[in-house]
Amino acid sequence: MRYFDDFVVGERHDIPATYEMTKDEIVSFATKWDPQPFHVDEEAAAKSVYGMLTACGTHIQAVVLFLAARLPEETAVIGALGYDEVRFLKAAKLGDTLRLVIECIETKPSSSKPDRGVVKNRHILMNQSGETVFTQTTTLLIARDLKGGD
Repeated sequence: MRYFDDFVVGERHDIPATYEMTKDEIVSFATKWDPQPFHVDEEAAAKSVYGMLTACGTHIQAVVLFLAARLPEETAVIGALGYDEVRFLKAAKLGDTLRLVIECIETKPSSSKPDRGVVKNRHILMNQSGETVFTQTTTLLIARDLKGGD
């Protein structure tokens, strides 16, 4: 288990899992949440500026959460406090294989509750060519290990 005091500013984790953007996933997700033609219709997408199906932004954020949950070691997250500096830098297209890098950019112990602290992480989502598709800063409330366990 990873606790607040285990986080080090500047530390980076390349998540070992990847995520492939398939036609079924792109169309299914977008049909329910963001039914733009370039997300749900291959013919319309081919005529768009993207030239093919692309995943909607909410789908990309869901992929980030999916990959972040695959860190090799469980984290003692109490809850997410927010997402900031959300940037969609490049379209995630049909056939892309996405991977996530998480970088710790700030840690701050709670001044009112000694059993927890705030960690800010930068999420960097990249495609198979190493191009950055999406970034965001995630602020998490993380428990401290006051018992000295694991």
